[in-house]
Amino acid sequence: MIRNFILFGTTFVLLHLANITGALSYLARPMVVYAAKALDINAVDRGSEIVLGKLLLPWTQDCSGINALIMLLVITLWVNRNERFGLPLITRLVMCLPAALLANVFRILTLAAYRYVFYPNWESQQLHYFIGFLWLVPFLVFFVKDFKEKDWAGWLEIFYMAVVLAILSPVVFTPGGSIVAISTLFFLAQNRLSVDDSWKRRLAYLLWGAAAFLIGWSRMESLWIPWLLLCPGFVDYRLLRNWSGIVILSGTVYLASMHRVWQIVVLTALAYELYVLLKGRRKSDLPAPSSSPKIMEGLVILVLLLTPFILPDFIGIKHKVEAPPSGAMAKQLSFNSYELRVIGQPSDITLFWYGAFGDGRHHNVSVCMRYQGVTLKPSDEQKDVFTDGRRLMREFFIQNGKLITNYKEYLMTTVSPLASPGVHIIFDAPSKVMNSKYFDIESKRLVKRLYQIYTAESAI
Repeated sequence: MIRNFILFGTTFVLLHLANITGALSYLARPMVVYAAKALDINAVDRGSEIVLGKLLLPWTQDCSGINALIMLLVITLWVNRNERFGLPLITRLVMCLPAALLANVFRILTLAAYRYVFYPNWESQQLHYFIGFLWLVPFLVFFVKDFKEKDWAGWLEIFYMAVVLAILSPVVFTPGGSIVAISTLFFLAQNRLSVDDSWKRRLAYLLWGAAAFLIGWSRMESLWIPWLLLCPGFVDYRLLRNWSGIVILSGTVYLASMHRVWQIVVLTALAYELYVLLKGRRKSDLPAPSSSPKIMEGLVILVLLLTPFILPDFIGIKHKVEAPPSGAMAKQLSFNSYELRVIGQPSDITLFWYGAFGDGRHHNVSVCMRYQGVTLKPSDEQKDVFTDGRRLMREFFIQNGKLITNYKEYLMTTVSPLASPGVHIIFDAPSKVMNSKYFDIESKRLVKRLYQIYTAESAI
């Protein structure tokens, strides 16, 4: 029991440390350049970017391999949680570093190859997750004790856990992300593979697959984590037979967990479940399966577990990319993003316009920047201004012709799967030239001017 709680806390901390440091960049950049040259590709390291042939890749902390390292450390700890903490386990943990660096090199080269051939026809964050996840899978065999003796059921459990953690990791820094992480880890710690060939299990898989289709079509990304946790072959149904389990499951949906009141409710349910476990009224682990699932059932699980990465890009609702109004000076950065300037805009403040990316609603600015390896936190003076200590950022949205000033309101207006994601507007300025209060005032003034231009052209 104590071992499980220690592992639970360690995993929670590791997930929150992802993307904070770029120390691995000093090792990762030379490795990427060397690998590219070995493939006869001209490669130049410019510090903030790497040139691969004719392709220019911006280098962020995310490129350092820190995410791969955190994932391997977490998975290694989880799959070896019943092993005594000794030299063999320590060796596997140390070997996570070179394995993460190597997997990261393959990931970057794969993304570079994709962008060279396809960009921007079909690229999404799910694709980024999928490529990174695929390159981690081959390395898992080196971190599992007696992997040659591991049966089909054991590897299926490891694969399942890796998918859940891969989907969970980017959500940690969203509003309410810590509650999502705690709730997810609580379920994950108690879910075990169970073998059942009854018609009820087959019906459950059919309904589970249909739910995946609906989530992928509607692009309701917040439902992927609870969907994974409710996999018929893994879910511990005992958790769903009482109020606390249902409440904790709702805590894995960040649209619910972002609200302060519901966070308190979820934490209360978690405290109750912790009390039940400590009193021994329910065992924290289900017994290991006495046999492996049939090949067909295992293949169905494997295919369905990959749907969060792939399905939305094939069947998801597509939205038109909205260009900025012609009344603003625009410099196109990519097929859906622009840098704008409006009359009266200070030279120190940069204005960005992001149209729909084709994958549902926009993320908030802190999550967007996290994909670039930058961790933003709310400013102490202005809650709607985010900072990493070097820059100030403020976001707005235009959705269905309405100007929206915060992310919570934006989520509520786009809760319908058919709702247009609208436009994401982000202001950026160096923190050394202005304080957050002045930046907030200027951002509001400028976005009102931009919105006036937008509505004037829309009315024509």
